[in-house]
Amino acid sequence: MNTFRSIFFNLVAGLALAAQVACSSDNKTNPTPDPAPGLSWTVDGAAVTTTTLQSQNTSATLSISGTLNPAGPVTSYVSLEMPRAVGTYTFSNTTSSSAFYSTSGPGTQMVYYAGANYGAGTVSGSGTIVVATLTATRVTGTFAFTGINTATGASKQITSGQFSVGL
Repeated sequence: MNTFRSIFFNLVAGLALAAQVACSSDNKTNPTPDPAPGLSWTVDGAAVTTTTLQSQNTSATLSISGTLNPAGPVTSYVSLEMPRAVGTYTFSNTTSSSAFYSTSGPGTQMVYYAGANYGAGTVSGSGTIVVATLTATRVTGTFAFTGINTATGASKQITSGQFSVGL
């Protein structure tokens, strides 16, 4: 009789363990939450993070923009446009990716363009946008570009750009 109890106990214990393993959570059934929304970059050696953030999502393109210090005496703004797909988009005449950076203060505004959309058939500046992840609710990635002010020829280098934006 002890053998029967021993086998029965081991069987019940094994089933309980199997049920616990089957019900435990893992990253496949409970994925990690989306990263916090944000848009940041470095310009003139200073790292900045936007205080406002917006996105526009069409069937073919994504637009992301953010403003730093919208009510302040000096305002900075970054805008990115890219295809609505995961990939690396280097600004050229054959990709629909572009960016611009602007600063404005009392009586002044400087805009620095990069990409084919702003070059009237030619590419202004240079740069790359990387769309790392794209879901129904969020896009994440990185960017860097050199924008050209078409009025003055001056340039601004935007580096270390990162975005995580709800759609």
